[in-house]
Order: sequence, then structure tokens, then C-alpha cells
Amino acid sequence: MKNQKLSQLRQRLDDIDEQIIALIAERQFNVELIGNVKLDTKSPTRDYGREKQVINHIRATAEDKSLNPDIAQQIFELIIETSLSKQEVQKVKNSSYGHNKKALIIGGNGKMGQWFAHFLQEQNFTVEINDIAALDNQQNFIADINDIELNHDFIIVATPIQKSADILEQLQQHQPSGVVMDISSIKSPLRRPLRALSDSGCRVVSIHPMFGPDVQLLSNKHVIFIDMGDQQALDSARQLFQPTMVEQIDMKFEDHDRLISYVLGLSHLLNITFMTVLAESGEAADLLANLSSTTFDAQWNIAAKVTHENPDLYYEIQKLNQYSPTIINALDDTVERLKQILHNNQQTAFVQLMQQAKDYLAIRHHP
Repeated sequence: MKNQKLSQLRQRLDDIDEQIIALIAERQFNVELIGNVKLDTKSPTRDYGREKQVINHIRATAEDKSLNPDIAQQIFELIIETSLSKQEVQKVKNSSYGHNKKALIIGGNGKMGQWFAHFLQEQNFTVEINDIAALDNQQNFIADINDIELNHDFIIVATPIQKSADILEQLQQHQPSGVVMDISSIKSPLRRPLRALSDSGCRVVSIHPMFGPDVQLLSNKHVIFIDMGDQQALDSARQLFQPTMVEQIDMKFEDHDRLISYVLGLSHLLNITFMTVLAESGEAADLLANLSSTTFDAQWNIAAKVTHENPDLYYEIQKLNQYSPTIINALDDTVERLKQILHNNQQTAFVQLMQQAKDYLAIRHHP
């Protein structure tokens, strides 16, 4: 009897789950209708005021139903993000910017190259790919750049950083008519070839997408734009992202690698160090995971994502950035200072370090 009762209750749960999915699907259909209205009225995709209304209503409804409002909010934040992604895709597809335009992506079969290929195709660009080898059944692939008539509106260089410098030098010989745009994470190795390409009369712009190839929704994501002296080329690159909710950041060439040494270089180093210490500790990973704390879980998840990234790219980000030694020395000095503080029982100094960090991080939330 107990097993029968359990089966009945589980079946009831399955029925409820199906109803929930059906309602989410109905909600998404309505989201698409709203997206069409936003397109017709040229309204922004994201409305933070409306999102706040929705979340407040959800929390109130959850409390009325004796459901934890924090859990309800987490669920609906994910649903809202999915809805925004759907509307952003609508807006990108509705863009006429790529109509009758061609784009060539050099390194287009890499992860970011594929992301850009999909992104441009959504905007109705005709996209051609140049890379070392074609993907299965790839129709738009051209193996030798010398066989390509470089009459594209955009040529995007999505190769590894050091290789990008060679590609830019090669493009200078071909003198393409369209906008040449690199997407490298480190810019110093490209300074000379970018400048030479620009000085030769080519249209050049440099950007840095501050997200990985798995991203779908560009809200709260950033793209750095570096003016290489051609305002029209810069405006054309900006226009590519106009249908999205990405935040466009202007940056001087000479500032890029210094700032990125902290944003990417330091964060990568810390996570690689964290996982290396664990991997070489002799302790079983599953044992540590089972003993996890909130902080450990959060750090583990971030570090695990880092370890699944392209190690060759991460090496280039460290090796090719002229500011990396400064960051590494600062990291060494901080670890040594902490060692001395603990060795000498300097609790006040330890507390001051944590307070200093707390005050610094609070600036982001309370400018």
C-alpha cells in the first residue's frame, strides 16, 4: 500500500511538472509577442523597472502561497534571463545590417570564430570561413586566403594572439577594402601590424569581447572598442552589436593590456593556482567536494570553468601581456605578507587587510 501511495504521489508530481513546463512554454510564446511589439515600437529589450515589478510580484505571491520567496525569485530570474535572450535573438535577426553584406572570419572554426559566424549569420551576413581545416560538411570554407577575393565588408581575425599578428601582416599585402577587426585578448603584440595596416590605408578597428563562446544573452556583458584612427570603421564595428544589450566600452590601446592584466591575468592565475594546489595535495577530489563550504563551492565552480578553457589561449594571455610580471610579483608579495602576518601573530594586520579589501570591493556597488 505504501509503495502504491508513493507511486501515486510521484505520478501527481510528474503531472504538475508537465503543467509547469506547459505554462513556461506559454509564457515564452507571450514573450515572443512582446518582443515583436518592442521591435515595432523600437523599445529597448531590457526594462529593469518592469523586471523589478515582476520579481516583487513573484515574491509576494510566493509568500501568499507559503513558498520561500528567495527560491521563487531564483527560479524567475532564470526564466527572465531566458526570455531576454529570446527577445535579443529576435532583435538580432530583425537587424537588416547584414543584408547584402559579406564577412570573412579568419580562424572561423575556433570557438570564438564560430560564435561570430553564428552572430553574423543571424544578422543576414553572408559568412565565409578561413581556417586550417574545414568542419564536416562545411560549405562556406576556403582553405587558402590567397584564393579569396577580399571584398568583404568585414574581415574578423579570430586566431590565437601571436598568429593574429602574422595574419594582420599578411592582410597588409592584400589590401582588403572592408573593415579589418581583430578580437584578441592581448593587444600589445598587435600594435605594430595593426598600425602598419592602418597606415597602408586599410580600415582597421580592434575589439575585445569580454565573454566566452558559450554566452547567449549579451545583457551585462561587455565589448571593448579600441579606436585605431578610423571613425567609420569603429562605427561599423559598433553597429554589429547595436541590436544586442551588450555594454560597449571605449578604451585607449595603451590602457588595454594593463587593465586586462588584472581582469583576466590575475583572475586566471588565482584560479589556476587554486586548482593546482588541490590537484597536487594528495587529497581525493570527491572527499574535498563532500566537505565543501559555501566559499569553497563557489571557488571550485569558477576554477573548474577555467580549467576547461583553452590552455594555449590562457598561456598567451599570461605570456604576451607585458604587465604580467607586475601582477605575478604583486601576488607573490601579498602571499609573503600574509605568511609573515600569520607567523608573527598579527591579527590586527590581518583584519586590516580584509577591511581594506571589503572597502575596495564596496565601490562597485556604491559608486
